[in-house]
This record gives sequence, structure tokens and C-alpha cells, in this order.
Amino acid sequence: MAKKPSGRRRADVEINILESFELRSRRSVRESEKRKQTRRALRAEKKAAKLDQKYFAANPPSNPMTAITQIVPAVAKQPIRKRQNFRTGLVQIVTAGVIATVALPAYAYSPAISAQLGLTNSALDSEQSITLTKLTANSFERGSFGMMSAADLERMNIRNEVRAYSGLTAIDYAASPSYDSLNPDDIMKVAAKYLGVPYVLGGEVPTGLDCSGYTRLVFAQFGVLLPHSVWAQSHDPRVVRIPRDQAKPGDLVILNNLSHEGIYAGNGMFWHAPRPGDQVKLAPIFTDSYFIARVVK
Repeated sequence: MAKKPSGRRRADVEINILESFELRSRRSVRESEKRKQTRRALRAEKKAAKLDQKYFAANPPSNPMTAITQIVPAVAKQPIRKRQNFRTGLVQIVTAGVIATVALPAYAYSPAISAQLGLTNSALDSEQSITLTKLTANSFERGSFGMMSAADLERMNIRNEVRAYSGLTAIDYAASPSYDSLNPDDIMKVAAKYLGVPYVLGGEVPTGLDCSGYTRLVFAQFGVLLPHSVWAQSHDPRVVRIPRDQAKPGDLVILNNLSHEGIYAGNGMFWHAPRPGDQVKLAPIFTDSYFIARVVK
């Protein structure tokens, strides 16, 4: 049970209660007075109406127009849709819309329709051809359909480009490396070469890379073929863990939980392939839970 207030606090509580009661009382008095005034005004109006009725009954108006007692029927209004002016205006609007649609330039249509009808504009041929290439690159089966977001369509196109890649791979580079030694400046040049390559889970080719596929492709060009896995690379005998204060550009930045890695670029920055929807880029190391490892031959 709550303790009953006592002393000065109890007095303050009693004063607050009295003030609240007083405020409610004043409000009730004002509302009651307003209701009385409203009732008096209604009674006065009714009384005035009765007096007017008696007066006009005893003294009918002298103007014959005001003495007409016959009810004149109201004239029925014609619906708007049946009025001639409305119909004429509607026809003009529809006609103008049809003319404006026919007069649209070719680029107002979708690229596929423009190409089929031969309506392409010479100034826009290059843009339309690019769009048409993306449209025709996708194959559809008869009887199947569905909706796809722009992001999903872009990811599908990237995966198709990765599967269709036929150039040099990490294995090819490792078999015939472009560089003899692991020079930090050369590692930075090769790492920057893949700026903007989209992230693809499991990707290790220049058309799509994930974090370990990126480091694998870079160091393969120096004759070191690392495994395609953060865990496997961190346990590879050619990857040696070193203190942070000894880090230099070209070393590996590996998260402590082995969920991600990149290539150290100095000044707290690293090259990495972040996540789906992103691309290879130079960015600040976003966490303090990481260690440095150096690739050796």
C-alpha cells in the first residue's frame, strides 16, 4: 500500500486538489451560463416567429406577386453528360490527345517498340541499341512470366557476365605471373586496376569478385595462388600474421571473425570487395577488430 503523504508534502497535495476543484467549478459555471444563454435565444426566436405569423395573417401583403399560393414546379436540370456543350468539349479533348500521341517522337516509345516500327531517331540510336542489347540478352521460356526488380535484373546480368567470362583467371596468372616480386607499389597498381568491379559471391574473375576472390586474383599476378576463402587464406603458410604497427601497403587486412578481408593501402584505408550490390573500392577500414597479415613467396 502506498504511504500516505505527511507534513509539508501533504499540505501541498491538499492545495493542489483544492485548486483543481476550483478550476473545474469555474469551468462548470461558465458552461452552464452558455447553455442558459442559448436556451433564452431559442425561446426569443420562437416568440418572434409567432408574432410575425400573426401579423402577416392579419395584414396580407399588397404586392400580388407575394400573394401567390400556387406552387410552381421546379424545372428539371439536364445531366451534364447529356448537355451539348459538354459533349463537344469532350470530343475536342479526345481528338487533341490522339493527335498529340501520334505526333510523339520515336524516343517517347520503348526502345523495343521503336526498333520494331522503324521509328528510331538518329541522335538516340546509340542509347537505344545499348538498351536493346540488355533486353535481348535475357532468354524467357514459353508459358513462364514474373516480375523482377531492377536490382535483381542487374545481379542476374552480372552473374551471366561472370559465367560467360573466357579471359585469364587467377590460375592462368599464377602460372605466368606479370611481376617477379611482391613490391608494395606494384600490388597497389594491380589492386586499383579492379576498381568498380561488381561484387559477386564466389567470383574470382575481372567481371565479378568477392573479398577473397579479389585478393586471390591480385596476388596470383605475383605468382602466389591463394585459396578462395578468408579462413583458408588466413591459415595458408604463405600468409604470415604481423603486428599492426609493421603494416605496409600490400598486406592483407583480415577481420578477427574471418568474415571479410582486403588489401591494406596505408593510412587506415584498404582495397576490398564489400558486399552484394557494391563494388571493389578503396575505403576506410570500418572496424577495429582486424589483424594484419603479409603474403610471402
